[in-house]
Amino acid sequence: MIIERNNIYNVDCLDGLRDMLRGGVHADCVIADPPYLINYQSNRRQNKQDKFCKPIKNDSNPQLIVDLIPLLYDVMKPDTPLYMFCGSDKVDFFKQQIESRFTIKNIIVWDKGNHTAGDLEAQYGKRYEFIIYANKGRAKFNPDVPRYDDIWTYARVTGNEQIHQNQKPIPLLMRIIKQHTKPHDLILDPFMGSCSTAVAAHKLQRDFVGFELDKDEYDAGVKRLNAERAQVSIFDIFNF
Repeated sequence: MIIERNNIYNVDCLDGLRDMLRGGVHADCVIADPPYLINYQSNRRQNKQDKFCKPIKNDSNPQLIVDLIPLLYDVMKPDTPLYMFCGSDKVDFFKQQIESRFTIKNIIVWDKGNHTAGDLEAQYGKRYEFIIYANKGRAKFNPDVPRYDDIWTYARVTGNEQIHQNQKPIPLLMRIIKQHTKPHDLILDPFMGSCSTAVAAHKLQRDFVGFELDKDEYDAGVKRLNAERAQVSIFDIFNF
């Protein structure tokens, strides 16, 4: 399959990354939000037919991460950043896999502002997640962007805005993209989900490419991305 910029593909990310390599497509920045390997089950919603209660694909498949890391390394340009989200439960495993190829620079704490449900009867609510920031080579920050600390506070996505059970906030993703890239650089997200990374890249005039295995998530994400593209086009036409 030929991989083109500014497209999302409904395929397994490992196959998509191999196609990128065959086609000579290389990324300037990778933002990855893989399954957290916790066999996620929602205890919050009584209606188990709710779309946010369905199992997450590959959420109990650590081999996916083992196979993913070398492909990400190969598809990235020299001196570029990788940002990978993970939970506290498996952070050591993710760290070990990433360190097999990359240099870890920070483990960022994402403070979501309020906690998720979890086990309501025997577990404290989890308010944070981790973002492992690693380099292939040495990925310098843009000189005109502030140097932040390693605790980032962004409210998690809820309500009508939420179309994916683990959707990441657009402003958080925009911070990452602005930190390292310039217009028309290529942002890769191998687990595109709700297309939040693509929307953030589009807002900042960066190119993007991504993969999403779940057809329902893919359809919802592409619909959201197309709406963002249409909105920007209208504003461009009328010079708002």
